[in-house]
Amino acid sequence: MKIFIGHDSKYPEATEVCIASIRNNGFTGEIHKLDKQQLINDGVYGRKDVEGESTEFSFTRFYVPLLSKWKGVSMFCDNDFLWKCNPEELLDYLEDHKMAVVKHEDYEAIGSKMDGVKNKSYPRKNWSSLMLFNNIDFKGVLSKKYLDNASPADLHQFAWCCDNCIGDLPKKYNCLVGHYNCNNAKAFHYTNGGPWFKEYKDKEKSLAWWEVYESL
Repeated sequence: MKIFIGHDSKYPEATEVCIASIRNNGFTGEIHKLDKQQLINDGVYGRKDVEGESTEFSFTRFYVPLLSKWKGVSMFCDNDFLWKCNPEELLDYLEDHKMAVVKHEDYEAIGSKMDGVKNKSYPRKNWSSLMLFNNIDFKGVLSKKYLDNASPADLHQFAWCCDNCIGDLPKKYNCLVGHYNCNNAKAFHYTNGGPWFKEYKDKEKSLAWWEVYESL
């Protein structure tokens, strides 16, 4: 399994802590940062508008099967995750589905995203914050042409994948801090704002993040 982490150049510490938490839990495979500017330089990412782009990885995440050359299994997660387990555990839930996500119920978002952008609510919010892809199933579906031109709503609301093709991951692997009880979580997701923001530096589950940060 390959792992791809959403990366925002304004908050590199979030990416580094996310990666360290994965390594600390025994994952030895490939981990790649989704660096938007590098993907543009490489001719991979060709979206021209920034509508709906609250972070630099708002849309780069959907390029993961293409970047994996349609081979094997790949996982994407936002960089505001802190892993408490080896993400390879997720492979047990893919089964015969094309992909798997945590299917959060629709909820009212609060707080701000990474650059002070309002955290908006929309159908299937946070489904795309953790995605496990069986890459071959998206060859010709998530093509570069489609990815460069699809609307933000179509991408984040999974217009490109039939409902019964998406398997379920338990919420403990994408535990929304501030929304769920995360005491037994396998991965914390600081969706309202992570400890690298002044207003969240001492909030719920912040100590676990600081412990990894200080070990870097």
